[in-house]
Amino acid sequence: MNNTAQSSNHSPNAPVQPAGFRRVYMEVFLAEHQNRVNIGLHIVGTVLSLALILWALVSGQLWWLILYPLVHVAPGLIGHRFFERSASVGDLRINRKDYSLLWFVAGNHLLTFDVFIGRKNAQ
Repeated sequence: MNNTAQSSNHSPNAPVQPAGFRRVYMEVFLAEHQNRVNIGLHIVGTVLSLALILWALVSGQLWWLILYPLVHVAPGLIGHRFFERSASVGDLRINRKDYSLLWFVAGNHLLTFDVFIGRKNAQ
């Protein structure tokens, strides 16, 4: 099986293609996250969702975890809708079929980490 990623002008509604997470992050995810406000909103969603997980575990009220998808994704969707639009991907990125949705969730976490350690600038 060929383990290569699609080109950067891939179709977001194409079937999932085999590729490594790191390659998708570097070639696809980062290319779609250049606007500093959008990046900031992704970081807000990631930090708030991690705080939500911590709160649910510490308080013993695990039902709070059902809010994780909303807390994690909503700020990024707002960022893509108002600050970094893409005609090829669209605003509702949770409908993507080109790569695993979990890779984009993981991408948000890695982007947040990269910004915090200074490996990625929030231009």
